[in-house]
Amino acid sequence: MLENIKPTVLIIDDEYSICIAISGLLEEFGCAVFYAQNADDGLMLLKKNPQTDIVLLDIDLGPGLSGDEVLPKIKAQFKYVQVIMFTSQSALEMGVECIKKGAMDYLTKPFQEKKFFEKVPIALEKKKLLRLNDLYMGILVHDLNNPVQYSLGALEFLKPSLMPLLSDQQKDLFQTAQKGVEQIRVMIANILTISKFENGLISLKSEGFSIAQEVKAITAQFDDEMVRSHRTISVCGPKDDILHSDRELFSRILLNILSNAVRYTPYGGNISIILNKTEGSDLSAAISNTGSFIEEEMREVVFDKFASVHLERKPTGIQNFGLGLTFCKLAVGALGGAIRVESTREGPETTFHFSIKNHRGPNHGA
Repeated sequence: MLENIKPTVLIIDDEYSICIAISGLLEEFGCAVFYAQNADDGLMLLKKNPQTDIVLLDIDLGPGLSGDEVLPKIKAQFKYVQVIMFTSQSALEMGVECIKKGAMDYLTKPFQEKKFFEKVPIALEKKKLLRLNDLYMGILVHDLNNPVQYSLGALEFLKPSLMPLLSDQQKDLFQTAQKGVEQIRVMIANILTISKFENGLISLKSEGFSIAQEVKAITAQFDDEMVRSHRTISVCGPKDDILHSDRELFSRILLNILSNAVRYTPYGGNISIILNKTEGSDLSAAISNTGSFIEEEMREVVFDKFASVHLERKPTGIQNFGLGLTFCKLAVGALGGAIRVESTREGPETTFHFSIKNHRGPNHGA
């Protein structure tokens, strides 16, 4: 039935008899099969067998984590594994909800091998495409990064000698070109880092740094643009406080949110950055800008990597905030914090709130 396809399948079901029966059946058809009777053992087996193709996951696992609770953990730690939920007829609605959380499909009990084997080629092809997409993305990002770096270097080299010879209009065009190339560089960095987060390849560093100095360095990148457009960036927060966290990720979070704020703030508008230290010395931040409004049902979607797909289905006028916010959500989460957005139609005004834990001590892993 499977011809040359020999998938590796993990069954996670709390009923021993079901595990044995399905394992024997799948092995007859050439599958490599192993099983676990609870979520923790299932995750442990996946770590030992990362080549697993398909997880057949029961929704009701008895004591401990349920199938729908362990599903996000599997998808977060084992990106390419395809999960097929196993459920009773009475829990069909939960099976559909699990698909929304990342499951490939669901089957109802009792187990029907014909329906399962109909889904196997689809699961294997989906896994293959995900891996190829990541491989292609890695090559693409690497190939794009080199010419962008060369272009930025050339523009920086030419700037001191060229700027005095240019008219005001030509200077604006030169700076626009430089800014455009820099934005491409940031986009490439975001794509690469998102891929690293998704594949568990990020290693975090903890170092003490001045919050005020980092904020000043980031906001300074927009000084010329603020002057030309009569916009302002106001900063309110601790002057001398030290944060122990990953300095580079913090700066990039701030840069990405601030870039979006600048993008949507109208001529003569103001961007506000408010920073606070909590009792535990953690950092909370709020970055507000006028000129943009995000509908309530879209305030989670804007952090989605595929936000542009959702936004295309909405009426025109809704902004696409790009991959920068996807990066921000992953980075903030890795730094022990959370991120959310508030927006009011009056004005309009949008505020991004995020927090970062204060980590003291040696380097810590993601």
